[in-house]
Amino acid sequence: MKLSKHLLLATFTLSIVVMSCSSISNETELIRESDLDLAAEIMGSAIADEESGMINSIYDALSSVSTTGISYGKESFFNAKSLHDDSKNRGGRGHERSFTHSYDSTTGVHTLNFERSFTKGLFTNTTSTVQELVYTDLEGNFIARPKAKRDDINTISLKSQKSGSVHNPRRSSEFTKIDTMLFTGLHATQSLVELSGKHLSYGTGEAVLKDSTSYARSFEVSIAFDNIAIDKDTVAAYGNLENGLSGTLTYSIVMNKTVNGVPEENIMEGTIDLSEDGTALMEFYKYDYIYRLGLRDGDVKERGRKGKPFGK
Repeated sequence: MKLSKHLLLATFTLSIVVMSCSSISNETELIRESDLDLAAEIMGSAIADEESGMINSIYDALSSVSTTGISYGKESFFNAKSLHDDSKNRGGRGHERSFTHSYDSTTGVHTLNFERSFTKGLFTNTTSTVQELVYTDLEGNFIARPKAKRDDINTISLKSQKSGSVHNPRRSSEFTKIDTMLFTGLHATQSLVELSGKHLSYGTGEAVLKDSTSYARSFEVSIAFDNIAIDKDTVAAYGNLENGLSGTLTYSIVMNKTVNGVPEENIMEGTIDLSEDGTALMEFYKYDYIYRLGLRDGDVKERGRKGKPFGK
């Protein structure tokens, strides 16, 4: 299982980096308002569907996989007709190229390799993806044909690694994003899907902030899932996963740059609450700024301060 080995190595390496970075106290850092704004932009990209982030991996896990490709819409979970609708999706979902699939009956692992690309106006997104999925039924038996046996599936485990780039007039990045997820309660007899896992990403990012100044950093992001759930009825009603997600993410962001030959490192930690309205509220432990992020596009919708209405 080449992906598992690569994921373990990448996870271990990134964990060591984050641990070593965390030895620098937040109290000694000079955190600017622009650093917090840029951290929100980086986090938006890490979670956004359209930028191959965490939400994109959730969609992938809940698609329908066969030897010939990935299916969306009515053939995905939750029986939501508009789920995975690609008419406005800028993540390239539904336009997979160079698709390969293999299945190991001993381990139950389905291994997928594919590429995605999307260009619309000044927006471009290109990624190369390798995924390992394991499907089991209520008795814990492996499912070799998940598309044909979709109604029997109760749990899905996903390991995904995506490498690529995203460019638009306001934000761009080159990245590697690694997601490890476990979904339980998918069977028709269950009403709520529970999701556990983590997200790791690293790369370089640049964004134009509200003062029209461009900022660039290398970054490492680590996210842990806390009590994440997907309400099936809500997903069916809205036709998307973003509105059906609830729970909290705990995160750490490390941003690095060099100023006049001197390395500068900022570490920010906090929580992200999934709001069940297609957005998420990002807070910092030691700073009172709060950001509303769009789960689909990753954009910063609003910025405010804790305890005050947005715009105040």
